[in-house]
Amino acid sequence: MFQRLFYLLLVLFVSRSISTRIPLVGDDWTITNKINHTALGRIPGSIHTILIAANQIPDPYMGYNDVDLRYLVNTGDWTFTKNFTLTSDILASNQIAIHFDQIDTVSNITINGCPIGRTHSMFIAYTFNVTSGCLKTENQIDIDFESPVLYAKRQSIAYNDTVPPNCTPDVQHGECLVQFIRKEPCSFSWDWGPAFAPIGIPGDLYLEAFNTTEIIIQLESVNLASFNAANKTWQVDVMLSSNNDQFTSDLKFILENTTWSYETSIAFNHNLSISLTISDSLVKRWWPNGYGSQPLYNLVVSNQGKVIDSRSIGFRTVQLIQHEYGTGINGSSFYFSINSQPIFVKGSNWIPSDAFQERVSNDKLERLLRSAQLANMNMLRIWGGGIYERNSFYEITDRLGIMLWHDFMFACSLYPVDKPFLNNVHDEIIYQVKRLQSHPSIVLWSGNNENEAAVAENWYQVPEEKMNKTKEDYVELYVNTIMNAVKEVDKGTNRPFVTSSPSNGLESIAEHYIAADPQDPLYGDVHFYGYQNDSWNSTTYPITRFLSETGIQSLPSLDTWYETTSNSSDLVFNNSFILHREHSGNQLTAMMYHIESNLPLPVTNDSLLYFTQMIYLSQINQAMTLKSISDHCRIHSSVDMIDPKTSKGHTMGLMYWQINDIWQAPTWATIEYGLKWKMGHNYVRHMYAPVYPIAILKPYLANVTDENAEISFSIINELVNGTRGDLVCSIYSLDSLTPRLTFGGDVSFATTGIQNAFTYPYALLMKRVRCNDSSECIVHCSFNYQQNQIGQTLFLSRPKNYKLSNPNLQIESIKQLSSTDFAITLTVERPALFVWLDVPVNVTGYFLPNGFNMFEPKMTVTFHSWEPVTHFDKATLDVQHTSLYDVTLL
Repeated sequence: MFQRLFYLLLVLFVSRSISTRIPLVGDDWTITNKINHTALGRIPGSIHTILIAANQIPDPYMGYNDVDLRYLVNTGDWTFTKNFTLTSDILASNQIAIHFDQIDTVSNITINGCPIGRTHSMFIAYTFNVTSGCLKTENQIDIDFESPVLYAKRQSIAYNDTVPPNCTPDVQHGECLVQFIRKEPCSFSWDWGPAFAPIGIPGDLYLEAFNTTEIIIQLESVNLASFNAANKTWQVDVMLSSNNDQFTSDLKFILENTTWSYETSIAFNHNLSISLTISDSLVKRWWPNGYGSQPLYNLVVSNQGKVIDSRSIGFRTVQLIQHEYGTGINGSSFYFSINSQPIFVKGSNWIPSDAFQERVSNDKLERLLRSAQLANMNMLRIWGGGIYERNSFYEITDRLGIMLWHDFMFACSLYPVDKPFLNNVHDEIIYQVKRLQSHPSIVLWSGNNENEAAVAENWYQVPEEKMNKTKEDYVELYVNTIMNAVKEVDKGTNRPFVTSSPSNGLESIAEHYIAADPQDPLYGDVHFYGYQNDSWNSTTYPITRFLSETGIQSLPSLDTWYETTSNSSDLVFNNSFILHREHSGNQLTAMMYHIESNLPLPVTNDSLLYFTQMIYLSQINQAMTLKSISDHCRIHSSVDMIDPKTSKGHTMGLMYWQINDIWQAPTWATIEYGLKWKMGHNYVRHMYAPVYPIAILKPYLANVTDENAEISFSIINELVNGTRGDLVCSIYSLDSLTPRLTFGGDVSFATTGIQNAFTYPYALLMKRVRCNDSSECIVHCSFNYQQNQIGQTLFLSRPKNYKLSNPNLQIESIKQLSSTDFAITLTVERPALFVWLDVPVNVTGYFLPNGFNMFEPKMTVTFHSWEPVTHFDKATLDVQHTSLYDVTLL
């Protein structure tokens, strides 16, 4: 068995005075499959990105290449080779190790023919000892990778038992048996992404030479374990390790930018855990986005005056409140309380942002996460079918106040539970929790995605005689292995754990971790997709305690489609090319159903224009669907909204599916692969606003003569210190900017809450404004508070039923405010619905707002470019505009 000295020690953070690193990354690696490809390329990299750079394969994201290039990973093995030189000083070192931040996935490593180690998990950093006899001045490292597809198949055969599902649905064009390899599950395909199953080294790689006569200490982890409310002190747990034999260490801990420090002399025997006590009076609290600031403190650890390492930490308490409501109300609550402040979660689900992680820049992560913050999000769920992200991702979420619900990487499958697999999983959990637990943004660990539901509802048709064993295996993996591994290193009370999403929380535990109905809306979190219903009608959605997955697909922009094909004939709604990239099956049919139900269809005979307008309509549909879901959740967020007859209500969170894309395709994402915001993301920013007006017509789309119908206007306030403002509502027809009626009133809050501003009988209101049919009128409201204004439009009929007048939408002016910011002034003569602005593909950024309804003759919006625009003219910022009226033109 190969020696694996340090691989559970995270990254070796060692003082440079006692170690020397020799980088092994660079552009001088050779890869070969010994059949039809040999290429020189760069590490970090994978076979795909290296072969692209060597012009040996086309862009994998173009055309049908996700299938055409499958031979690269499913027909054989690959060898990565590099030659490197070592100096005599390095060779004289007492100990040399080789370290991989990440290696994907199954490989054997040799240096100069000497066996060094074997890797079998993408989710563990590996460090192997290299004996001195294996090294010389001129060296060659060879990394022999096994095909992940063939490896998974071999493991499945060796397991000698069925572990369903065997393969992904045919529509996904995927690979089989991903549950038998500890690799990014969605790399074998998913219902929104391709199957490339990459092979390579996406992370850092280096040799490290040590002088073992000196004391070497590694900082393994820092964990904000708990807060003592009585003493007003924080417990911070620090884990250290050393390969030196027992010695006495003189440790010093300094919390920078405070007066706190602590020194101790203590016996050190390979592993040491120390609990530090820090007074609350010395630090400021870390808050989620929208609730306060995110102060971070650097905890520096030294031994005998030499800095070992440091971690950035933030001080916050986390509670997942699951309490019973009392007599007559069934179920239990499910909400997060941060620093004793209940938080309504506004968020989304995060997937890997590229099939090839070496292509993901820190700038891209920054812009995606900044887009989440700008959209008023306070939480993202790191979905369990993807990856544990790189360190910079978590540093950004710490800084931006984006809380993380963090799944472990298990999704939509049963898994093997033999000892080697469980040992591998245990090592993975220990490694990842140690690496990540210092981050205040991570507020919850979750064992898996949808696997409790898969077992409880028997998604995979497991025979009845095997169900007890299947349930035992589930508990063995997620409770006895994963949960217990988390408890080994993430001790304390400051980060809860749930075994699955969705689950019934404590109720699932009471039912031995597999609830009879893990989707019970009276407990825990729920995943819900209502494709068969009118997605604009909020009453078709369940009233849950916490909705952690929901959403609907849309098409990406035309510019994004041209990144996948140069043939305009491919760009036809529902044709074979579009269907090839839609991996969910029947989603385009569902998309068309919802569009036809609510919006006018294009009438043009120009096929490309028709497709462009269908993109626009699909994004309106997604935006309005997400708004309807969010309004539904937020209006039921108060505990006072619980219906005593059904016990439903007190919805305290929404995380729609999904914020980002892994490639260019019809998906649920609100941000396209190239970072362009879809209309849905602009609506998310609006619907997640901290102060938000909601207008509701009950029943939905009531007839103007319905004497029982009513129209209500409410304000939701999340500002802890309260707010006060004026709600002004107007009823318009679409042929005039002059309202038929305007009404309103003052609304004030002392603290957070929901307040009904006014409610009117619908029939009486319609009679007063002489609307004989609901399609003649539309309601638009504006709430003005603290020098802010937020609008809300209520459609009294489906937009397709309105007689749309030409708004004569024009751009009056474009002014550059800075190198990245522009002001665009628009004018209309009549109301304009779903006004959409776009810029050329060579300019990336976002408009604020966008996709809006315009009821004023003049309006100014802003555009922020991610990159500076140094030479501004109309050509560089050629803003295009459209409205719903344009769809009706021949």
